[in-house]
Amino acid sequence: MNKRVLEVNHATMRFGGLVAVNDLCMHIDHQEIVALIGPNGAGKTTAFNMITGVYTPTSGSVTLNSRSITGLRPDRIAHAGIARTFQNIRLFKALTVLDNVLIARHLRLTSSWPSAVLRLPRYRRENAQMYRRAEELLTYMGLWEVRGEIASSLPYGMQRKLEIARALATQPTLLLLDEPAAGMNPAESAELTELIRGIRDCFHLTVLLIEHHMDVVMDISDRIYVLNYGSLIAEGTPDEIQQNEDVIHAYLGGDDDEA
Repeated sequence: MNKRVLEVNHATMRFGGLVAVNDLCMHIDHQEIVALIGPNGAGKTTAFNMITGVYTPTSGSVTLNSRSITGLRPDRIAHAGIARTFQNIRLFKALTVLDNVLIARHLRLTSSWPSAVLRLPRYRRENAQMYRRAEELLTYMGLWEVRGEIASSLPYGMQRKLEIARALATQPTLLLLDEPAAGMNPAESAELTELIRGIRDCFHLTVLLIEHHMDVVMDISDRIYVLNYGSLIAEGTPDEIQQNEDVIHAYLGGDDDEA
């Protein structure tokens, strides 16, 4: 039996009289790639925000590696092992490529601030390890040669890769990707699909993604969950989802409100 990494148990998110997510149950096992899809306004981003601590579910729970993370602050959830990217890229745009990754890596430093100020041996060792890890990640992403460039000067596709590298620098067990293929052409989307699959295999990660590009979703996903109007309407393999009448109806009749 595969190790259960994430469990969302009967999670509901209300904003006043609006139920954005209703009684959501889902799970992800170790090294699965799972997609969360649905029409615009289905509640996908709200679900991500509940998992990552931006919102505390009105009811229900979220468990990571058998530990409840319901109600924890986002920084504590990141420390527990969840990292995410965003639909709209959120880099430290005025900093260099390397600094973006180094800042994220500070989450795993254990040296005290006096140790850092006095540059004691433990801090120097951790600092050297931090730089080596940043070099490994940027090399893997094909970004080491532009490590000194300001993040905002990079082409769009490279900025996407940098955001993923920064997320990986926190050493997660679960990586959440919010529309990673947004704004990409078919060739770039195909390259991204291989990158995500490679990240899963190389770093032994579990991946949950929101994505509107159905070619990406169907190619990369082990399983798919489908939301519509905040409720789960289907779960299954890509083949099962493609043939599901409720899913077909939801997409043909979906509204245009933002998730």
